[in-house]
Parts: sequence; structure tokens; C-alpha cells
Amino acid sequence: VPMAGLLAIPLQSAPAAQAAAVDWYPWGREALDRAKAEDKPILLSVGYSACHWCHVMAHESFEDPAIAAVMNTHFVCIKVDREERPDIDAIYQKVVALMGQGGGWPLTVFLTPAQRPFYGGTYFPPRDGYGRPGFPRLLQTLAELWTNKRDEAENQADSFMDGFSDIARAIDEDSELAAGERSPVATAELHEAITRLLPRFDPEWGGFGRAPKFPNVPVLELLLAGARLEPDGPAGPALLLTLEKMWRGGIYDHLRGGFARYSTDREWLIPHFEKMLYDNALLLGLYADASVHWPAASFLRRVVEETAGYLLADLRGPGGFYSATDADSEGVEGKYFCWSQQQLIDALGDELGRELAEAHGVTMEGNFRGPEAQPGMSALHRPRELTAGQDQALAPARARLLELRSQRVPPLRDEKLLTSWNALTITGLCKAASAAEHWGAPELVERWLAAAKAAATMLLAVHRDPSGRTLRASWAGQGHTRGYLEDVASLGRALLDLHELDLDPRWHGEAEALAVELIEHYVRPGGGMFETADDGEALIERAESHHDSPLPSGVAVGVELLARLDLGASSDRADSTELDRARPIVEATLHRFRTAGTQPFAQAGLLVAARWLHERATHVGVRAPDLESARELATVARAARRRDPWAPVAISISVEPTLARADALVCRDRTCSLPLHEPEALARALA
Repeated sequence: VPMAGLLAIPLQSAPAAQAAAVDWYPWGREALDRAKAEDKPILLSVGYSACHWCHVMAHESFEDPAIAAVMNTHFVCIKVDREERPDIDAIYQKVVALMGQGGGWPLTVFLTPAQRPFYGGTYFPPRDGYGRPGFPRLLQTLAELWTNKRDEAENQADSFMDGFSDIARAIDEDSELAAGERSPVATAELHEAITRLLPRFDPEWGGFGRAPKFPNVPVLELLLAGARLEPDGPAGPALLLTLEKMWRGGIYDHLRGGFARYSTDREWLIPHFEKMLYDNALLLGLYADASVHWPAASFLRRVVEETAGYLLADLRGPGGFYSATDADSEGVEGKYFCWSQQQLIDALGDELGRELAEAHGVTMEGNFRGPEAQPGMSALHRPRELTAGQDQALAPARARLLELRSQRVPPLRDEKLLTSWNALTITGLCKAASAAEHWGAPELVERWLAAAKAAATMLLAVHRDPSGRTLRASWAGQGHTRGYLEDVASLGRALLDLHELDLDPRWHGEAEALAVELIEHYVRPGGGMFETADDGEALIERAESHHDSPLPSGVAVGVELLARLDLGASSDRADSTELDRARPIVEATLHRFRTAGTQPFAQAGLLVAARWLHERATHVGVRAPDLESARELATVARAARRRDPWAPVAISISVEPTLARADALVCRDRTCSLPLHEPEALARALA
């Protein structure tokens, strides 16, 4: 989009500033109607509670009375939580992408009253700097543009809308160019994707690229799929190194467990200290799966136990899980988490304090230099190897520091409950419980399964409207906002995960209902899926789901949900249902995205999901007169996953009281076995 010259417009005199606060509106009819009635442009600010730079811009600019007066005079100001309205965020993030910026939050976009964007950016400083115009000058310039050079603003909006159309067409063009290419289901496609990933792998510190570094769990899950398929290939060592370096770094909380959102450096050392539910849910599941694949790497189990403990202790609400905790405490980033060497000595005594400081990289100089941080503060990390005995000897010292840390002023916690993030947590807890089953730790299985069941029960009770449709979020027990594709798909998948562990047929039935909701309201004709429902709010664009973010894309999770249910079609459903459309929808979607292997950083989630259509993907349908008699056969089926971890195995349980004994049907490639009654026979069929 050609933006040259826009900010060269002469600076106009600002109106006399009076003490003011920004007159923020939520996104909705009132604000949009006011913009049209008063013929004012919209200033859209998108952020989230734990976003550090959102707080910085709010403090520097939005809380400045003079700047607030200019905002109120010339704009209708709308504040959006990107976690509650990912559809709005997804649309207007494209503005900064088209301007050649990296995107992110805070997102600041200026719209016509018809919601068409004509300028945008992320963080703007209060004065010219960082290569960006100062926010007051930008406001006055854009107000002048709207008042006196309306045609230029509308032309810019036309350019952005054309850019949106070009982005939407790009997938169609890629699909046409790839006619005849192999499907993402092919194992060769996975090899190609990993071959494309590894040149950007950091062989010293793990992860991809340099700084900042994000965990990027969908890509790491793709490496795990590659490690399972080719145990001696390069994907496994790359993933294991990454998982170890992340655990050793300051991005991991060595007192409580859990991960911060990202590292500001290449070494995973200094994070922005906000902790997000979705990161920890995804990483919990990834480390759990990895702990089964690499049982000798004891740190993997440790991360699983500590991160699950963090989620249950610090983010658990009434049934479900809260969204995030902030990076700042008492207005200082990292103050809650960092320590000086003297603080350790004061807390633990001279000898033990110095020993723990050495083990966790706390020096007199410190390693954290936030803008308001005191000198000599450090983020705890693990710069050197400790023997098991050394590490265990320091455990009471870490427990004492955690106790003292809990007496500090804690970061703010965002207590909204989001459907998709809670669903990811249910999946993570189920993976952790499955790993604990493999470890032989029944008490952990019971604890984590109970937490997953409580979250699922809450979502099904609160996150539904009176018609049974999925809602996005709840606050203080009140659900609101039409759910998005990621909510419907992630919850359906989570309930399948829970069903396979808990065996209760209720969860499978609810997953089927969610799959029907997805099919009826989110499927794109010709392949693919939309982010929003067909009866959701009409915005300037109905965005299609195609790329992963820090989360796997909605279309990737939707493909997995429908494919897992379709695997059991031959054994579970005697009558024709809406779910009979699942297979054609999944096949059309994978055909549409058959270039996924060439774009692994964008579509890793889809490549992992495509395994469920592989010819070796298996469904085990267990029928039994009661749940207890189904358990032995279900346990055999779960064990088969660990024997051949590349080939996915779906399990469904149906209770039929008229049956004399339990049996199992094994289905592959839409062909099923005869009923198998004995565990040994089932094990042979799954070998």
C-alpha cells in the first residue's frame, strides 16, 4: 500500500487541551452509529490485558489529558480485547502487514465510519522516536487528512481493501498452481516441511531464528511428528535441544513452573514476563508427549509436573482456567519474578544463597535491565548442569523463595475464561494424564483428569447460548459472544481427548454435536473453513482460517476433529447423519491447502492434523455393557499409540447394556475387523 507522503502533511495546531480521559467505546452498534452520525473516523485500539507495550502506550498517551482531548475531539475511540474478538484483530492486523510492518499489539488502526482502514501501526511513542511519528502528531495529521483531504483517506482505504482481496486470492492461486501435487496426508510432505524448517533452526540454543524467540508450538509439534516417523532423522534432536534450552532459560519459571510468552533474546534468557494460558496449555501437552517419546530425558517429566501444578494453582478459576497474568507488578516489568544476589542471601543465608545464585545464574550485575528495574536484578535460569543430588538439595531453597515471592504484590490476572484456550488446556491435561499413566503415576492421572473434566463441564454449562451454540468467553459465570471456529473445533477435539481417557460416552456425543455445529456454520464451499459463523456479526470481511498463530489454526483443529470422528464412521453410526459430510469436507480442505508442506511455519498445524487421514490411521470402537468392562480393551488401544506413535489411534466407547461382553472393532482406511473380545486379539490387530 503506497503510504509515502502521508505523514509529510504539515502539523496543524491542536485544539486547546483540557483535562480529559479517553472516551472509549466497546466495539458495537453505539460506537459505529456515532461515527457515521458525526462523520468522524474511528480510532481502533486492539490489545490484551497482559500485553506490556499496550500498558506502555496507555500510560504514555491514553492517560495524557492533552492527547486524550485530541482523541475525543477528532475520533470515535474503540477499545477491543483481541482475545475476545479475534475476528476484528485478524482483519485489521492485515493493515500493518500491508504496510510492511510486523504486526502485533498494541494494534492502532484508523478507520472510516464504514470500518474501512486508511492508516495503522502498532506502538506509537508520545513523541517522535524509534523511527515512528509521535502519537500526538499522528492524530493531528490524520484528523487534518480526514477533514480537508478526504479523497486521500478514501483512496488509502481502497488500497487496503484491494490488498485484503489480494491476500484472500493468494490461497486460491497457490491451490491452482499446485494442481497434481501430493496431499498433505503424504509422509513425503512431512519430510519436505521439516527440510524447509531446519535451515532456520538455531543449533546452539534451539528454536528458530534469533531474537525475539517464541515457542511456536505448532512447529515444534511438527518436529515431534517427524521424530516419530523417522527416529534417527534430524527432527528429534532439534526438538529435544529446543525443549531443554527453553526449560533451562529464564522463559521458564523455575520456582513455580510454567512459561512466559516469549524471550527477548536468542538464549531464552530474558522474557517478557506475561504468562498466557494458551502457551502453557500447548507446552504442557508437547512436553508430555515428548516425555513418552524420550523417557530418559527426566527434565521433560519435571516440566510436565511443574507446569500442570502452576496451571492448577495460579490460573484455575471456577471450573475452568483464567487467561493470563501480567508482566508488570507495581508498574515494573518483571519485579515479581526477578531476584538480586543480596535478596537470595537475605532469604537463605550466605552459603545457601550464594549456592543457589550460582546454580540459577544470579550475579551481582544482574541480567535483567527493564526500564524501571532496580540494578542487579536477575531472571532465574539454569546456566550449568547440576547432578540430580545437587538439584534435589536446592529444592527446599527454591520452595522458600516461592513462599517469599508469594508475599510480593502479584501481577494482575486476567480472569476471563476463553473457550478455545480452556479447550487447549483440557487437551494438555489429558496428554499429561496419559503420560502419567505411562510413568506409572496413578495419583497424577487422577488429579489431572479431574481438572480436565471440571473444565469441560464448566464450558458445556456456561459457554453455550440458549440454542446450544458455542460462546467465546465468560466473565464471572456469564457467557457471551458467538464462538469462533477455534472455539468450536478446539472444544470438540478436547472432548474427544477426554473421552479416550475417561471413557464416558457423554464427551464423545458432545464432540459430535460440536462437529455438526462446525459443519453447519463454518465450512467454506469448495474447501476450507471460515473463522466466523455464517450468522455472526458482519464485518468488512469474513476471514478464512488458514495460518497458525502461536496456536494451531482453527482449520487445522477442525480437520483433526472431523477426521477423528470420520475414522469411526463405519463402526459407530448406523444411520446417515450430518457427520457423513465430514470426510468430503476434510478431503476438500486438504486439497485446497495441498501446498502446506512448502509453508511449514504457517501451516504446521494442518500438516500434523493431516495424519488422521493417513492409511495407517486407526479407529478402535469399543462396545461394552458398562464402562468398567470397556476399560481393559481401551487400555490396550491406548498402549498401541506408544508402540507406533506416528500412526494416530482414535478410540470411542459405547455402552450397550444388552451386550453379554465387551468387544472392539478395529477400522483402518474405512474397513473394519470382526468383533474382537480378548485384549490379546486386539493387541495383535493393532500391532
